[in-house]
Amino acid sequence: MIAAAFCDASDRYPGRIAIVDGDRRITYAELLRAAAHFRDRLRNEANIGRGDVVACLLDNSWQFAAAFFAASSLGAIFVPWNPQWRDRESQELAGRLGLHAMILDRGKPAAWKPEGGHLLSAPSEFSKSAVLDCEPLSGDATAAYLTTSGSTGIPKIVPRSCRNLVDGAANVTSALGMQPGKRLLSVVPFHHSNGFHNCLIAPLLHGATVIMQRGFTPQGCAALIRKEAANVMIGSPFLFGLLADRVSDPALMSSLDLCISAGARMPEPTVERWLRKTGKRIRQLYGSTETSVITIDCDDGAPSHPDAGVYVGKAIPGVEIRLVDGEITVRSPAVMSGYFGEKNEENFHEGFYRTGDSGYVTADGGVYLTGRLRRVINVAGVKVDPVEIERVVEEIPGVSACHADSVDGAHGASSIRVRLALAPEVSVSRDAVVEHCRRRLAEYKLPRIIEVCDQLPVTLSGKVRKEQ
Repeated sequence: MIAAAFCDASDRYPGRIAIVDGDRRITYAELLRAAAHFRDRLRNEANIGRGDVVACLLDNSWQFAAAFFAASSLGAIFVPWNPQWRDRESQELAGRLGLHAMILDRGKPAAWKPEGGHLLSAPSEFSKSAVLDCEPLSGDATAAYLTTSGSTGIPKIVPRSCRNLVDGAANVTSALGMQPGKRLLSVVPFHHSNGFHNCLIAPLLHGATVIMQRGFTPQGCAALIRKEAANVMIGSPFLFGLLADRVSDPALMSSLDLCISAGARMPEPTVERWLRKTGKRIRQLYGSTETSVITIDCDDGAPSHPDAGVYVGKAIPGVEIRLVDGEITVRSPAVMSGYFGEKNEENFHEGFYRTGDSGYVTADGGVYLTGRLRRVINVAGVKVDPVEIERVVEEIPGVSACHADSVDGAHGASSIRVRLALAPEVSVSRDAVVEHCRRRLAEYKLPRIIEVCDQLPVTLSGKVRKEQ
């Protein structure tokens, strides 16, 4: 179903550029032939067929796209593999999934090999035939396994059905106006759901051009935006913050007309710096690995509301939102059916997925987030919302971003810790942070450990990197 949808897009736009990857410009017809050639390799070299699990350990590239559509055409289950996983994590996950094959960069040695599985080098050639034969699959067939970035060290596995991916892509492109002629800068890693769903599948099923960013640096990213006239960028607060702080010439990014942030809450100082530098608003996207996109802020102006909360826009087409005891629950064709290998009753309420986010919906459908039900700091038995602390600390002039968590101390006690990222050439003392917080927070909410970092320990997807 996924590969068939891509075949349809290739039939409609055969000569249109599908991917820009370095100096290579690959049309839809050429990408289709590359996928057809690699499909034959998967079948002949590794005997891949329907239901086999195939992992892909590649950077954002045309090869990744060809590998995905090739595996999908055989009815295999595709797994974007996170290169940051340690060997033990990879081996445990491969064992849980029954991994059949791993796709690697050509010439790149594998630190480990799935037991009884195959190692294949990345796609490199194009077939003479443009026909990509596709296994007939139902919409409920699993097309991919994505993983969450939980703190347990062993990620949860999120099955994505054919219907999840195709309908989710249609919903996103409808909301964003992702049509032929759009040029999207693909900088979020494809092993993250935001990159996989919104920066790869959605544009390539709808005739847009994907501009691959390998080896991110702020100046290199800005130069690529200018060179390729990218007009859509889906990033994270971390990425937008780096670009706002470290790119001296805003003209390099003048072609962007749609800037979308996802993966984490966008700090207000980053929003303001980006607006001053580029004259463009950063629009918030709200979603998850389990749901794909839920809302996007597509309003002309940022609305205000008297209650607390972060505005994340309105539900995109095809998405239903219901509040259950203050928790946002979601139903749509893009929502997963349940985690792989787990009991899922508690994750759903009357067919709606429980996001774990608290919030509210206004009369006109605007969605506001007020915190996480499942992310809390426990201080001597009292629950503290870290988002509340982060917002207060980010009010301090010069603080560009903050992450709050807790550190276990003696006798099981926990202390609140905040890690700060500061604007260039700014210093903030510990006393200033504590005094500012003391004016706005109850004593038990005050951070006791304050660390200043060159940048917060996050990945390109905007998630805080877990300590190994």
